[in-house]
Amino acid sequence: MLKTSSQKSSRRKARDSTNPSRKNFLEAVSSELESLRSAESSSSSSIASSSSSVASSSSSSFPHACQLLLYTLPGNSHCVDCGEEHPRWASVSYGTLLCLKCSGRHRALGVKNSFVRSIDMDDWSHSQVIAMLEGGNQQLDAFFERHALSTTCPTTNRGENIVEIRYKTKAALFYRNNLAIHVNNVCSMSKYMGREVSRQKMPQKGEGGDKKSRRKIAVM
Repeated sequence: MLKTSSQKSSRRKARDSTNPSRKNFLEAVSSELESLRSAESSSSSSIASSSSSVASSSSSSFPHACQLLLYTLPGNSHCVDCGEEHPRWASVSYGTLLCLKCSGRHRALGVKNSFVRSIDMDDWSHSQVIAMLEGGNQQLDAFFERHALSTTCPTTNRGENIVEIRYKTKAALFYRNNLAIHVNNVCSMSKYMGREVSRQKMPQKGEGGDKKSRRKIAVM
C-alpha cells in the first residue's frame, strides 16, 4: 500500500524527535538563528535610539551549525547551474548554492533577479539564512525541470548561458516570490526546527500566512 506524504512526514518527524543527535543538531541551528534575530533586534533598537547621524549595524557570518545543515540539503554539494563541486556562493533569492563563475553570472542579472552572497566572506541576516535552509538546489532543479528549464532540457541546453535563459522567466519570478513569502512565514515562527516542521506548522490565515502560499511552497 502506498503511503501518503503526510504519513511519511509524520514518521520522519517522529524519527527525528527520538534521534538525540539530530535533535541536538537542530537545537544548535535554532539557537544560532535566535542569536542572529536577537542581534538584529538589538541593532535596530540602537539605531532608533541613536542621536548620531551614523549608527553601527549588526552583522554576522553564516552560522556554523546552519552551514552544516545547509550542505546536507539534497543537491547542495554541487553548483545548481553548472554542477561544479563544493559551491561557496549563494543566490538568496532562490535559496541555492553556486560556484564562483555562476555567482558572477547571477550578479550580472541584478539584485532584483538574484541576490548573491558569499558563504565565507559576506555577512548574513536571520531571514537570509532561513531562505537558504528553506531553499535548496534539488528543490529548484525539480521546479525548473517541471517548467522545461532544467540543465538537461533541450530548450536550455543550446550552448547559451543557462543563467540568462531561466532566471529571467515568469517561472523564476514565481519561484522567488513564493520562496520569499514562505521565508517570511517561517521567520514569524517562534523557533526554527527544520524544514519538515516549518512546512507543516505555517501561520494560519490572519497570522502572516495562508493555505494558498503553503501549497505553492509545497510544489516548488
